[in-house]
Amino acid sequence: MSSQQEILVLVGPSGSGKTTISQLLAERGIPKLVTSTTRKPRQGEIEGVHYYFKTMEQMKTEPFIEQTVYAENRYGLTVNEIKEKLSVHDQVQVTLDKNGAEAMKKQFPNETKIIFLQVSEEEMRKRMEARGDKEKDIKARLSFGQKTKELEPFLETDLIIKDGSPDEIAEYIVKEI
Repeated sequence: MSSQQEILVLVGPSGSGKTTISQLLAERGIPKLVTSTTRKPRQGEIEGVHYYFKTMEQMKTEPFIEQTVYAENRYGLTVNEIKEKLSVHDQVQVTLDKNGAEAMKKQFPNETKIIFLQVSEEEMRKRMEARGDKEKDIKARLSFGQKTKELEPFLETDLIIKDGSPDEIAEYIVKEI
């Protein structure tokens, strides 16, 4: 691992394993950047661990890398969260969509390493079914993926990972990045 600070950004379609891999990276000592949202906490979610739960007004006042609206809720990553974590850790990680990853690369060009987790539509469907997603949600997600080219890596990607269990992928990232 280099001594330079690094922000590992996990990007990939729904069902690509981002959340699981992010958790495994955190268990291996690469802390997760915590994003903010206007949605209400779900059962078991902890403020500052899963998200920072904020009002729409709070989301308007703080500087964000990027914000997105999903299911009528706003999500985003604050510049302050990044700076605070990097003041304590040389390496941090976060799961973002393509727009968020591109915005991160713009604001932190030397630190950001974008890791694209590629998965086929068939595999995506299998994983969403296995985690209990409803058929209409799966169809909507696949349609969204096709429209936005979410299943394809983009120009700023530093590393594309196509195969492996979440454990193997996390281990590879820890060793190779």
